[in-house]
Amino acid sequence: MDDLERPSPKGMALRRPSLQPRTRPRVRPPVPTLPRRHTPVDMAWADTGTLCSLALRPPLLSKVLSLYGTSLVVTEAVATEIRRLASVPEARRTADTRLLCTGADSIARHLDAGDIKELPLPTSDDTFNTFDKLDQVLRQLREIDAAAAERSGRSVDRVGSAHRHAGEAHSIVSALRTIAFGRRTLLLTNDGGAMAVAVRNAVPVKHVGHLLAELACHDENVNADQLFDAFTQITRKFATVPMQHQPKDEKSFNCVMKGGSCRLCD
Repeated sequence: MDDLERPSPKGMALRRPSLQPRTRPRVRPPVPTLPRRHTPVDMAWADTGTLCSLALRPPLLSKVLSLYGTSLVVTEAVATEIRRLASVPEARRTADTRLLCTGADSIARHLDAGDIKELPLPTSDDTFNTFDKLDQVLRQLREIDAAAAERSGRSVDRVGSAHRHAGEAHSIVSALRTIAFGRRTLLLTNDGGAMAVAVRNAVPVKHVGHLLAELACHDENVNADQLFDAFTQITRKFATVPMQHQPKDEKSFNCVMKGGSCRLCD
């Protein structure tokens, strides 16, 4: 720029200040910090992968169901997905899907027996617009899919993405409605995208590793080495927890309870 193009100090002084208000970045509400020890909630919304992975270790599944009791629920979308997987004939189960379908077999029986309650997507009212929230959550999940596809050079199947995330989206929206009514809630998922969207919307979240760690604190008969081995085995083929959230070793499942408290779990 030469001197003819550069504004003079006098001209700069006459320039009117902008009257546009400064926009402040939106501050998201913080996600409640959860202790490792089991914390009772009103509704713990579980997704397909978390339940089906737990089902590969029936004694551990039974302990988790006992610990959570009637608070562990699923949406109808999750229940439908589980029953669909359980209905796949044995001859059509591949090496990639066999363990998932086997887990679904077990969870479907628990659903049919009423051990796990299935709830419909809540309707909208004056204080909570269910379908607006559902659109918002699905959009956020698709954004994560699109970013992952771009990193790997793949194209995005938007319709397939919506169907794939139906259970997770319904679970997150149901958790948001639970919070809106002032009740305690939790999302149980191993899916990295669902975790990120839950945190983005201030929904507390735990994966199957957290559930197993709760057992370590709750039941003195479970062994940290066995829990770490179980976590590794049941998330190897499907419902794999993102690397940054995975427990690194058996120390993640230790509990040093003394005098009713544990410095690791509380």
